[in-house]
This record gives sequence, structure tokens and C-alpha cells, in this order.
Amino acid sequence: MRQHGTRGVTAIILATALSVLSACQHTKQALPAVSPEHDTGAVRGTHVVTDYGAVGDGGQDCTRAFQAALDAAGADGGGLVIVPTGRYHFSGTLVMPPNVTLEGVWRAPQRGEPYDAGSVLYVTAGQGDADGTPFLRMSTGATLKGLTLFYPEQIRANPPHAYPWTVQSNGATDNISIRDVTMINPYQAVDLGSYPAGRHFVSNLYAYPLRLGLYINQCYDVGRIENVHFWPFWDLDPQSPLWAFTKEHGTAFLIGKTDGQMGHNLFSIFYRYGMRFIAGPIYDEERNIIDHQAGSGMYTNCYMDVSPCAIRVDAAMEKAGISFVNASIMSRVEVGPENRGQVKFTGSGFWATGDLEEHAVLEGRGTVFFDACHFNDWDRAGKGVPCIDANNQRVIVTGCEFPTHRDDHLVLRIGPRVRSAVITSNLMPGGKHIENNAHETADIQIAHNATEPSPNFLTKWLVLGPFPNHTLDTPDAEGATRYGHNRDFLVALGGEARARLETDTTVTYTDVRGNEQEATTQLLRGDTRGFMNMFELYRRGYQVAYAFTWLYSPTDQQAWFDMGMNDGGKVFVNGEQVYERFSPRGRQCVPGTDLFRADLVSGWNPVLVKLEDGGGRRWEFVFEAYGEDGAPLTGHAHGADCS
Repeated sequence: MRQHGTRGVTAIILATALSVLSACQHTKQALPAVSPEHDTGAVRGTHVVTDYGAVGDGGQDCTRAFQAALDAAGADGGGLVIVPTGRYHFSGTLVMPPNVTLEGVWRAPQRGEPYDAGSVLYVTAGQGDADGTPFLRMSTGATLKGLTLFYPEQIRANPPHAYPWTVQSNGATDNISIRDVTMINPYQAVDLGSYPAGRHFVSNLYAYPLRLGLYINQCYDVGRIENVHFWPFWDLDPQSPLWAFTKEHGTAFLIGKTDGQMGHNLFSIFYRYGMRFIAGPIYDEERNIIDHQAGSGMYTNCYMDVSPCAIRVDAAMEKAGISFVNASIMSRVEVGPENRGQVKFTGSGFWATGDLEEHAVLEGRGTVFFDACHFNDWDRAGKGVPCIDANNQRVIVTGCEFPTHRDDHLVLRIGPRVRSAVITSNLMPGGKHIENNAHETADIQIAHNATEPSPNFLTKWLVLGPFPNHTLDTPDAEGATRYGHNRDFLVALGGEARARLETDTTVTYTDVRGNEQEATTQLLRGDTRGFMNMFELYRRGYQVAYAFTWLYSPTDQQAWFDMGMNDGGKVFVNGEQVYERFSPRGRQCVPGTDLFRADLVSGWNPVLVKLEDGGGRRWEFVFEAYGEDGAPLTGHAHGADCS
């Protein structure tokens, strides 16, 4: 445990003892002693709340009965307070004495509904007062386990009702544990920061905290948190005003001064901040703030899902820093201007929401590391912002991947505050787009970053369609659930395998109403991405269309094909079907999703793609072809003006 001088330690111990004594005295005054209604059993230290008058009917106030059971266990020198299955209502608050466990029957996480499964505590105390007395204060060595907590008077609104912390350390504590707990809709869930809480252990905590999830601060001996999952399971409507409140005001993990914090398997989604690291306030014995200090920690397997800011580091401890390994970040990270400690991301993946600009915005004097990370889909709006915007003193980016084929996709901007940087051994397929605005006196090392050729998208095809593709009442003989996937609309041309489209090819077909229609070939060019956009041409889905080109091969060989299509279809090469995929629920068009090989002959080879759509806002395909030696193969829609 980190020491702060003999006088400071003595003061903390004295404050802890006085806090526990005061809480117990307050409880005894507010809640007269309750004796068990019958023999609690032969095992000393084991107490059942129903023996003290608690009734799990969701109506009767159980505050006095629970406190009596907790106090009895504390008087035994510590013990177990058992909460049988039931709904227990509370209009007051509880204090857990040292070394007491409050345990229910929870053995798996509870969902938002029903609210009456297992041992459920209905909390109503403190409505409207976020700074009021927490519902449950835990003393040294106390454990909360196997319980579900629910606020029956909470509302799905913006703003919701404010409540005090659900759980808080009872003054300065050590070794408190929260295990196997669900908190369905707390305004503020767990506070291990207002008072020191050394060596805390939080495991299997599942909650939808509306404003604050887990607060850690003033922990001077390693705390551990694992398998903590914060998400809106109480309100599943993305258009809910409560979602709007949480996305604007919510923070899942708020972490201040903590030495060597260990976090593992942490998750959050739809909060303003997934994780936020601050210089936490430090209090003296009179609860005056005497300092602000940053913390250190190691975090593995953290998944900060959709949020405006996944990780915000306002402050990290100098020399120790904060490390993230194997993180998944569905947003951006920010390092603030006051930060002085190291921040490290290793083996982590970054991908974007639709409105994301940068993946990382870096300020301050602390070094920021990115090693073996990959970044995707930043700056979708094309504003020219970089993936990493570095304006901090030192930055290192090594062994990372920036997969993009946009020629103008800015990877890294080095600002004038950067004094040294190493940007090396990264994959930058779209080009080494690094903007260096550092002063000439700065040492900026940029080397060994690899690009790659542009993808060999075939972007000129003759297309024929559209043909009907309505949903079938029952699957066809091959299992497809849409009409057009296995129907050959090119019988008049010798069938799909033998068809050769030309500029004036016309096919007659019968539509869903039984009327005869004609489809005539058109020349379609790829869009700015190189994708063949059938939806743009035909304007609606649930249809089938064909795309045709000739592919040139310099020799007889087995070629490689990289394709993506939305939603499914077939491919014919030289009169043979070489690939097929049907997706009942559709699939996004991503280059390389559909991989196959096919034999080519020396010269021109006919290629026909049948593309069918199952609804939605996209209907497209993308097509690449490479020889056995990796050389790109060229296509040509014969008879069309392809200039």
C-alpha cells in the first residue's frame, strides 16, 4: 500500500473507525433493534433476512429488517446474510458492517424484465437528490453478492429521476467486493472513489447506469475490476429520451487516482464517455479537497462500443501511465491537454460510427503509443481530417494498419506541439498520407511504411434487368426464400451459363402481376468507390439483374477472384457456374467477402454475375480478378463504348 506518512495513515484509520461507528450509531437510532422471529440456525454468523421480518412481496418496507440482520452478522464478528428469492422494498438506506456478506440467489445476469427474478431489492430512497445518502454503504471486508437492484419509480425520460449512489464505500475501506450483481436502472451505480477503497474487487457487475457507472478514486493499493457490462437493457428503444440523456451526460467508467488498477473484460455502449480518466480529488479527514492526482492501470479486453468518445484521458500518472491491450474501440480516443503520463494502445482495433471524424485526438505532454493496432472508416464525410491527430509532445505509431483505398485519406497529422515522433513499419494501403506540421527543431522519424496498389476493381459492365425477386411463402427446392435466386431469366439466350450480353440485348419476362415486360442492356460504370451500384440504376430492391464483361487472360491459368455483393447471387465463367451465395437476411457488400477460383483460357473469357437483392437501401457488387502470379486481370464490356 502506498504510504503518505505515519500521521496521514493514522488519521485515515481513525477516520475509518469513526465513520463506521457513526454509521452504526445512526442506524441504531433510526432503526430500532429487531430480533429474529425464530431460531436462525446452528451456524454462527449465518442470518436469513426473512427471520428478521423481511417480506419479499415488493410492498412492505424491509429496511429495518435487513439492517437488523446485517448488524447481527457484524456482531458475530462477520458473517453471511442470506436474501431468499423475493422482491424486497426499501424506503431507507443500509450500512454493511465490516466482514459481512449480503448474498442472494443470483447466479446469472438478469435482464431488464422481469424485475422479480431471484433476490431483488426495490430501492425508492433518495429520489431527486444525486448527492444524498447512498442506498448501501459497504465497510471494510464487506461483500455484496447474488442480488438484483431495481428502482421501481425511475422513469424513461430526459432527464430521468436523480438518485444517490446505489453502492458506496463506507468511509475509508479495504477489501470490499461486489460480485454477481445486476443493477437494472440506477442513476449512479457504484462509488469506490469518494472515499478510499483499497484492494476492491468488482466482478460480474451488469447494469444500466443512467449517469455514472463505476467511479474509482483514492485507491492506493491495487484494485481489480472484471466482467463489468454497462448497456441499456432496461430501455431498448434507441429513440427513447433516456438514451438521449445517457449519450449526452453518461459516463460508464470514471477513474481517478488509483495505483496499478487492473481491469479485464469491461464493456459499455451508448454513453458520452465509455472510460474517462481524470486527476481525481484527494480529501483530508474533514472532507476538504487538498489535491488532485492521476492514476495508473492496465486494462485488457475492454470493448468501448458506440459512443461519442470511447476513451478520454484527461490525466494519467507520470512514469506509470495507462495501458490498453486487445481493446475494441467503436469511436475515438481523446488525450487531453493536461495529461502528463504515458497512454498505450496495443493490439487494439478502432472502427467508426457514421459521423466519426478522427479516431484519436492527442494533446498534452505524455507520450502516446499505438502498436499493432488497426483503424477503419474514419472521416467518412470526407472533410480531410486525419485518423490520428497528434499535437502532444511525443507519439509512437508502429506496426499498425490503416486499411483504406481512398487516395485522399489522411492517416496522420503531426502538430506543432510534437517534439518527437516515430512513425514506422505501418501498412497504409491508400498512401503514406502524413501531414507534418512539427517545427524544424523537432525530431520526426518516418520510415518503412508500406502502401499497396489500388484494388483491381472491374468498373465497366453491361447490365440487364431488373427481374422480379419477391419473397416466397415457402423455400424453393434449393432452399432459397426469394423468387429470383434460382430462376433462369436468360433462357432465350441459351441460359445463364451460356448467355453473352451485348449492347442491344433485350429479354422478355413476366412480372409478378402476370404482365409481359422487356429488359434491355445498359452500360453501368462503377461509382467513386469502384462499386457497381444496381440500386442507383434501378431505384428499388427485391429484384434480380445480370452484369456481363469479358475478362482477358494472357495464358491458360486458374485465376483468383475477390468479390463482394449485396445481397446474394451467382457467377458464371466460360459457361460454368463457379460460385454461388444466398443470404436469407442479406449481407453488406465488402470487397473480398466472396472468394473463389476459376479456370481461364488464354484470351477473352466471358463472365456473368447474377445479383439478387432482398430489400434494404443497398444493392451492389464489387469485383476483382487476379492471375496465378498475382497480376491484375483486365475486363472489357465488348460492344459498348468503354472509353
